[in-house]
Amino acid sequence: MKDIQLILEATLEDHPDRAVRLNNLSSHLNSRYERTGNLQDLEAAITVRATPEIHPERATFRYKRTGNLQDLEAAINHAEAAVEATKEDHNDRAVRRYKRAGNLQDLEGAINHAEAVVEETPEDHPARAPRLNNLSNHLRSRYAAINHAETAVKTTPEDHPDRAARLSNLSSNLSSRYERAGNLQDLEVAISHAETAVKATPEDHPYREIYLSNLGNHLSSRYERTGNLQDLEAAIDYTERAVKATPKDSLAHAARLLNNLSNCLSSRYVRTGDLQDVQAAINYVKTAVKTTPEDDPDRAARLSNLSSHLARKYRRVGNLEDVEAAIITNKDLSRASSLLHDAIHLIPPATSRSLEREDQQLILEKLTGFASLAAAVLLEAGRAPLEALRLQELARNITNGQLLHYRSDISDLMDQYPTLAKDFDSLRQELDSPFPFPEPSNMPKSKRLQIQTAIHQKIKLLKISMKYSSGFDKNLVSKISCLQNLRNIYLLNVTSLRSDAIVLTEEHVTSIALPHLSRASMFKYFSQSAVADVNEVKRELLEWLWKGAVEPVLRELGFYPKKVDPLPRIWWIGVGLMAKAPIHAAAKYKRAALQYSRSRQQQNQMSSALIVTMPTTPGTCPLSGVTKEAGEIKHSLLGLSIVEILERPIAERVLQELPGYSIAHFACHGVSLINPADSHLLLLKESISHNGLRTEEVDKLRVKDITALKLPAARLAYLSACSTANTASLELVDEVTHIVSSFHIA
Repeated sequence: MKDIQLILEATLEDHPDRAVRLNNLSSHLNSRYERTGNLQDLEAAITVRATPEIHPERATFRYKRTGNLQDLEAAINHAEAAVEATKEDHNDRAVRRYKRAGNLQDLEGAINHAEAVVEETPEDHPARAPRLNNLSNHLRSRYAAINHAETAVKTTPEDHPDRAARLSNLSSNLSSRYERAGNLQDLEVAISHAETAVKATPEDHPYREIYLSNLGNHLSSRYERTGNLQDLEAAIDYTERAVKATPKDSLAHAARLLNNLSNCLSSRYVRTGDLQDVQAAINYVKTAVKTTPEDDPDRAARLSNLSSHLARKYRRVGNLEDVEAAIITNKDLSRASSLLHDAIHLIPPATSRSLEREDQQLILEKLTGFASLAAAVLLEAGRAPLEALRLQELARNITNGQLLHYRSDISDLMDQYPTLAKDFDSLRQELDSPFPFPEPSNMPKSKRLQIQTAIHQKIKLLKISMKYSSGFDKNLVSKISCLQNLRNIYLLNVTSLRSDAIVLTEEHVTSIALPHLSRASMFKYFSQSAVADVNEVKRELLEWLWKGAVEPVLRELGFYPKKVDPLPRIWWIGVGLMAKAPIHAAAKYKRAALQYSRSRQQQNQMSSALIVTMPTTPGTCPLSGVTKEAGEIKHSLLGLSIVEILERPIAERVLQELPGYSIAHFACHGVSLINPADSHLLLLKESISHNGLRTEEVDKLRVKDITALKLPAARLAYLSACSTANTASLELVDEVTHIVSSFHIA
């Protein structure tokens, strides 16, 4: 460095090599910044460049440290200009702008450029590994990065200075896949790679705090899954070390770390009850909020965290100042109502059918409880219950609602506007197909996404044309109007702000406050850690439901404590985790909430029934009674229905047979998964012969396979199997996606 400075001092201002030497000095200053983290070196590297423009890489580094959006914008502008002369672009700047501003075009452009660069780089080229690593970073936002990241790590020597960065990047990709698919093995491997990255990084390395932070995040995720307190303790330790290692001028990164640390400490408070933890959580997140710009998309979440921590402390200590601070922090009801209204109307377009089902679910997981919160805030603000209900319904059951909408009847449109109707039907059939593309395994995901998006955009244009041609906008031929025809519907909505039953009758939509239906109790009974098999807990749950929900509603209706004969039909709908509540069984002193049921009148036409049984399934316990069950059903339907029994069938045959029957009865094992679209009934695969012996393997009749069917003749599906109405993912309970709902859709 000193030699270069001496040479530069001896170089005349008009010397032809002065620009080259200035740039060399700038590069060396930047390299020293990367190793030491000294911001003065970075500022000097920017200053001494021979050209007046800020080098995009230097500007990007400075954005990382200071959070100044102008640096990032400048970096992108200069990098885009450089693309005119070279195909290799520093796409990470566009990705950062995507993360800050949310413009998907930035992300897609970065991925396209990075893919082109990798394709043009020879297999043995030393730059291939870092370019694969860059592509992996960009693809992580679209969850297609792991193969590239693994290749980048494998081709990087053990002693390479960038190996730790690539290991940390791979760990983040695996953690992202865990969040999406729920496979604990991904998280275990992510933790292992993150630990290796931390061990390989010197104490004074400027990126050490990033690797420490990643490891802390992964351990926190494993704690949430397993409940192992040692993981949470380790997560707190690593995150605290990351905070200490973060430069004081790196405000944006420090705010993220402090927010993460506050959440970990709050989780430990919930587990141990140590009041010092919740107070520390409040202090850390307050600092995070102070250093977060007003226009930062993470600011709202940090304010929400602060409000939650203050509320927790209030419930423990009873200090009114804490609850008042929580309200001041997060309870401008008028503004909150307006923001929630706008935000919820953005959910359907953000989860459009142009996305794959798993991508839709990933977005919706981040919005868990949004529907319940919106309804509660509007009611608390004194808005009409009908308005609260409309907003709530927009944010619930989105994926299934889209499937049903694309299959809606268009016979009236066909009569009046046959050309529009045919175009619309052709496009929706193409989009609704489970495999809409030829040779899907050979087609890049980006290409399939482009095709799906194009189809979806065409459908949007056709719908606009239909609307203005004939008034055929049936998207909301109102779910609420349909519900009102059923009479006496009660939607149970539980939040930390308030709990209510929203009531729909033929005459009006009202609400009943339910102050004894607490969110804390709801989580106690319905979270994944709840002990559901203990009879005492079940009795406690049923009494809680009676006192908190059913009794207040029946009193409001005038049906309790006096006897009413006959009792009216009441429909209960649980929102969020309340969808898991056995409301029909709510009771106290042996008095049931709902004491009767009505049966449909028997239909005269001859029906057809398909009975599927699995008396034995590879790898699971036998179901010895299902053969007898099928025989008794067939006997009881003699003269009423044509019956076919498929014993131990392959899943593909069942999918082919189902459209021909009006009744389906399954007696087999069912499995509910974190990704509800993959929940399934266990059947068989086509057996394969090896050396004269035929082996059997389990196959899955998945939710996504069933919803892809069209079952116009279907009247009844009876599922004699476990977990068919269960949603294992607490983040997707509002989507009501499980095996039962898949038959409703079909």
